[in-house]
Amino acid sequence: MIKLVQAKVQNFRQLRNIELSFARDPDSPLTVIRAENGTGKTTLLSALTWGLFGDDALPGKRTAYRIHPLDWVVDRDGKVCAIEVSIKFATIDDETGMERTYELVRVTRERPANSGTFEVDGSDLMLFEQKPTGDQPVPNPNAFIANRVLPISLKDVFFIDGDRALAFIEATDERSAKRERVERAVRQLLGLDILEEAERHVDVARREAVSAVRKDAAGTDVEQLAAREAELNERLQELEDSKSQIDEDRQATDSRKRKAKDALHSALAAGGADRRKLESDLADRTQQLEKERKRHTNLVQKQRALINGSDVLARVGREQIRQAGTLLAQLETEGVIPDTLPDVVRDRLNRETCICGRDVSEGTDGHAALCELLEEVDQLEESHEILLHLSSAARHRETTTRVDDDSGSWVAQAGDSLDDVIGCSQNQSRLEQDIAELRTRIRDIPEQDISELEQMLTDEEAEAKRLSGDAGRVSEQIRTTSQHRAAVIKDRQAAQKKVEKYRRRLAEETAANDLLAVIRNTVETLESETVDQVSSAMSEIFLKMIVADPEAGGLISRAELTRQHDIVVFGSDEQRLDPDKDLSGAQRRALTLAFILGLVRVSGVSAPNVVDTPLGMTSALVRRSLLEYAAANSTQLVMFLTGSEAQGVEDILDRYAGRTYTMTFTDHYPKQLVNDPETGRLETLLCDCDYHSSCRLCERKAAI
Repeated sequence: MIKLVQAKVQNFRQLRNIELSFARDPDSPLTVIRAENGTGKTTLLSALTWGLFGDDALPGKRTAYRIHPLDWVVDRDGKVCAIEVSIKFATIDDETGMERTYELVRVTRERPANSGTFEVDGSDLMLFEQKPTGDQPVPNPNAFIANRVLPISLKDVFFIDGDRALAFIEATDERSAKRERVERAVRQLLGLDILEEAERHVDVARREAVSAVRKDAAGTDVEQLAAREAELNERLQELEDSKSQIDEDRQATDSRKRKAKDALHSALAAGGADRRKLESDLADRTQQLEKERKRHTNLVQKQRALINGSDVLARVGREQIRQAGTLLAQLETEGVIPDTLPDVVRDRLNRETCICGRDVSEGTDGHAALCELLEEVDQLEESHEILLHLSSAARHRETTTRVDDDSGSWVAQAGDSLDDVIGCSQNQSRLEQDIAELRTRIRDIPEQDISELEQMLTDEEAEAKRLSGDAGRVSEQIRTTSQHRAAVIKDRQAAQKKVEKYRRRLAEETAANDLLAVIRNTVETLESETVDQVSSAMSEIFLKMIVADPEAGGLISRAELTRQHDIVVFGSDEQRLDPDKDLSGAQRRALTLAFILGLVRVSGVSAPNVVDTPLGMTSALVRRSLLEYAAANSTQLVMFLTGSEAQGVEDILDRYAGRTYTMTFTDHYPKQLVNDPETGRLETLLCDCDYHSSCRLCERKAAI
């Protein structure tokens, strides 16, 4: 059993922003949505079915059926319209009997053009179970909705469009189409697919019986062929599983690729492209600044070399060098430099004889005197050597200066070097200012990692390409493996005919085939008997709704659902009536609702009934009877009613209605609405007014 709890709709045609809750009290199961024609009843019904069942539930092909708002203007509203429907519903857990609440969210995007055309994205479905600890994502939500909530085949059973309320009996449809629609509803709602699942299990047993031939025919070709068949069956199953996984991965990759593309477009639109250009300029300026700093260091070193060079001394201290040279030359003339005395003393000590002929060998007084003299002159030797070096350098510099006396060349070179140093410093200052400005501009732009988004998109595109290739290879492997298996089965069957024991196994296979036939016949029998029960319930409900009394000789005596899945009506004389010609519009609507409610009663399935304008074109008596029965026999009922449909049945609505709303379309002002909604766009608005009252938003002008 499921019950609707709440629904939110955004940008679904004129439903720009609608939110409503549904009645769930068993004593007040009815939700009434009052809405005049052209207000958006059918659109809301389409939004709910699209949310539950996806694109297949839309009235037309997804690429042709426009979902985004009718007055969407690209220049004003944007190039992309995001459409979202969320539905909160509750189910009863089969094991615990506790209620569990879920919320499904289906989203898509459309890209309108001013020409009226548009591009569409596929819809994405998310499903969450609401728990005290937080929302828990439900894996494979489409399968969950189809198996645990409602399959799409039951859409027309529980979501009834008033304009198509005759879907099961309409004469404009081909008979085969009507029969198929009715049969599908009966089979799905009554769970006959369970027996079909049993049929598949029996078929598995049949195949296992065939594989047992391998044991009974040991040593024959049958054993090898059966083993090969089993291998191929296993291989095929692996390939099918792999193909399914690849398909799921492709869908997930396509979704991620779309999201990555959208994120990249959004980032670029938000200034990401400008940020990337500024970051590139910043890196370039930073690199230039580093080069200028290195160049400045080299220029300073060059300047220092010019200043510290010998040329500076020669040009700046030329007169002092000349005076020093004269003094040093005088010292040389006087014999002070070079000092030869230490060499003479050492020579005499080595010879042990003084230049005067006196003995100066070790131990003599002369030897002691010479050693004392040598010690004194050694202390002056270093000073004499320095003076000698300076004398030589002074003579060399004086000679060089006389040869190259162009001091202006050095000055020009030093000036150019200084200009280079100053210019380099100015370049550094300019680059530092540029860098500061670029950093300020970058900080003012929202940070978006464009490169990462581009890489993400590139990775997803590469993954999609890889998966496409994998899918093609696996499909080809499935085809060739199936061909091989078919050949092996053919060879095995030929070999088994040669084996006597195979006949017993063949009997088992035959028994499995017979059992399959029994199951199929059982399905047909149960379906026939159930059809009779649905037929009886439908006829009873139909007569109550139209307030017919067969015993009083009324026009209609009964309705019937034939075993060929035709819905027919009989008159008082058992003459078959043509519903399209012999029944009124109200009676045909009642017949459709009677079929649905009878089917629900027999199956025991509990789900919401959402009906659009069910009371149109009905007399007061039929209207009251139809509404009374539908409200009393539904676990949850949602009805879209016009103001005229609510007239005369207010007391019944008061008794069963748990929630009421009124829908108002802004385009109805000023011809139908008293007050201007003042939204500035075409959209449906919702208020809490019931069928008794109105507010400033929904107040309508009296009909003329």
